[in-house]
Amino acid sequence: MESPADRLKAAREKSGYESAKSAAEAMGVAIATYIQHENGSRGFPANRAERYARFFRTTPEWLLYGRDKADNLEAVQLGPQLPVQGAVAAGVWKESLQYPEEEWSYFTGSPDVRAPLNHRFGLKVEGHSMDIPYPPGTVIECVRYWGDEPIPNGKRVVVQRTRFNGELETTVKEYQRDANGIEWLVPRSTHPEFQAPFRCDQPGDEIEKIEIIAWVVASIRYE
Repeated sequence: MESPADRLKAAREKSGYESAKSAAEAMGVAIATYIQHENGSRGFPANRAERYARFFRTTPEWLLYGRDKADNLEAVQLGPQLPVQGAVAAGVWKESLQYPEEEWSYFTGSPDVRAPLNHRFGLKVEGHSMDIPYPPGTVIECVRYWGDEPIPNGKRVVVQRTRFNGELETTVKEYQRDANGIEWLVPRSTHPEFQAPFRCDQPGDEIEKIEIIAWVVASIRYE
């Protein structure tokens, strides 16, 4: 017979977390406590069931009593919960902004993206140079890029520029490679002042290097 611990494990696996440790870290709960709740060595109360249910997109009633299983776990394929780790400018280069971990919010990532969870994250878009696909406030789902495969034309990417003093600046743009093999980063904006593309191989004054650090796989626009 299934126990609350069995259902908690099933909910975690359905949400895409490969281990109890990774789920606990993403939720911001004590790893040892969560592991005890999932392996059944320690029961969990209703208030903790509510927190787990919100995170795993099910109900406390199902976790505790096994109700609504078909509606909450088997009918919908859900992606993993991913953190919005910071903001990215879409308009001008901006100093990289990463929120303190205790201020991270979470969203449900795409269920069909094949990448390690620690390579997936969200960023909140600020500015107007990509406001056609990503109005300010859009959350973009990103996968870290390590330079080991070609980027297709039209792919939207997160770009990082490193100054000689070590400061980092980021922006989001659309990647294009022209017939001569030159790589361009292209804005998609309704604002004329943000519509000029720039080259990947021309970092600019006081800039040591420019590199693509992630590509965008999805976006969320909140009402």
